[in-house]
Amino acid sequence: MSTETPAGAGFAGAADLGPARVARLDATGQFAAAATLGDQLEEAWRLSFAALEGVALSPAGYRPNGVAVCGMGGSAIGGDVVKACLTELPVPCEVVRGYDLPAWVSPRTLVIAVSYSGDTEETLSCVSAALARECRPVCVTSGGTLEALARERGLPLIAVPAGHQPRAAMGLLAAPVGAVVEAAGLATGFAAQVDEAAGLARELAAQLAPEAATERNPAKRLALRLHGRLPVIYGGGLTGVAARRFKSQLNENADAVAFWAELPELNHNELVGWSGIDEAARGLYVVIFVDHAASDPIKRRVELTRELVARHAAGVEVLETRGEAALTRVLSLTYLGDYASLYLAMLRGIDPAPVEAIDWLKRRMAGDESASLPDAPRRA
Repeated sequence: MSTETPAGAGFAGAADLGPARVARLDATGQFAAAATLGDQLEEAWRLSFAALEGVALSPAGYRPNGVAVCGMGGSAIGGDVVKACLTELPVPCEVVRGYDLPAWVSPRTLVIAVSYSGDTEETLSCVSAALARECRPVCVTSGGTLEALARERGLPLIAVPAGHQPRAAMGLLAAPVGAVVEAAGLATGFAAQVDEAAGLARELAAQLAPEAATERNPAKRLALRLHGRLPVIYGGGLTGVAARRFKSQLNENADAVAFWAELPELNHNELVGWSGIDEAARGLYVVIFVDHAASDPIKRRVELTRELVARHAAGVEVLETRGEAALTRVLSLTYLGDYASLYLAMLRGIDPAPVEAIDWLKRRMAGDESASLPDAPRRA
């Protein structure tokens, strides 16, 4: 389902989103990488169970007392996805974005460290803390310091293929988290979710590809409506992670400032802000992600939220999940958002791969005082 309150923008300039423009601007093949999501899911699932065969993930005789998934940015989103899809986990699950482990993490806790590069300093800090607490973190990485540490200390290691931007490796990073949780005896049936999600991902990759005409390509249409506006992304329940992912993809792929919030919490604070919005802020465009299997109260909140913000925003669009399994439903919207962010980069005339501001910050954090602030805006 797509319910749109028009923003007054049609599809003029749609030719700018075809294969020729993509070939000129997408120097490192981010569209091609996005198209591999289905393959990534299946490959990472196979790799995970091969790596975990015979590996004890908790002290003998004990079920883990909780799950802590440590990661940042594109490496953390897999933890969010799995947590959203496995709502019946019998123990607490937290995605740790930062340097410090929660105080409750103990030797009985299942710690999963996810760093695609293997060199994320916050994640490495959490691994050091976990080892100090006598945990044996499961390491998911394509190399770097994390892989070296795992091999040196004999830690469980799921080595995934290198060569992608971390944010373009979601399938490689989400499937292992689900595999670890299942191998630890905390969930079952995730393999079936992976199979269904991989199938839909391949179907969507064709529908969202640059070769697909704009009138039949929802990602292109969404990018055109967002172009020149400030995106505000809302989700609720299962789709909260999709909203968060879309916001970060707009940041990194399209160099676009964007904001996100989650239902029902935003109905208790942010909603009031819309009533007092001034004319200068009417360039906001709202995208609301809703799960077709959401509870009636959440669906009603989506309806009422759309009604209120439509009075103030440049436009509002409600997009619904597809598929049956929870993983399929959440990925149906994250995938749409991924492609829309890439098309917005095309409309803005930029290569979606570089993240110069992040690179600058990392260099300065490492003590490189010669690092120069990136120019803005960048254009290919």
